[in-house]
Amino acid sequence: MHKGDTIPGLLTAIFGFAVALYTLSEDTMKFRAQSSDGVPGAGFFPVLLGFVVGILGVALMIRGLSQRGSVQYFKLDEELKKNLKILVLAVIGILVFFVLWQTTKQFIFCVPVLCFFLNFIFGRNLKYNLIYTVVFTVFLYAAFVVGFKVQFNM
Repeated sequence: MHKGDTIPGLLTAIFGFAVALYTLSEDTMKFRAQSSDGVPGAGFFPVLLGFVVGILGVALMIRGLSQRGSVQYFKLDEELKKNLKILVLAVIGILVFFVLWQTTKQFIFCVPVLCFFLNFIFGRNLKYNLIYTVVFTVFLYAAFVVGFKVQFNM
């Protein structure tokens, strides 16, 4: 029975390569430059990061195979139970964010809701949570809307 890093490595590799291959198969996500200024296409970073994550997943899987089951991946203790609860809440929060974003079409207004919720479940105090949420939202707005000219519906 392979424990340790074998299964997480396999899942990570599948996820990374799946993202890269899906991006390459999409007509709108071109890897090469589509404009005269030579800027990489919209698929450049997803393909690049997908392959990097896939390769790192393969490396993790090889590490797990070399351990020959000597490392147990799950030891269900109180810390792991707490971390699993946080993970489930974070996934639910991200899913709610995507639903809100798609139904309201207001990305910049949904980001603070997600930031505030994630900081809350990670146990940050209210002062930190408010400052982080404002700074992160302003950063996203400045970088993507002002800097990169990404047109989010607002």
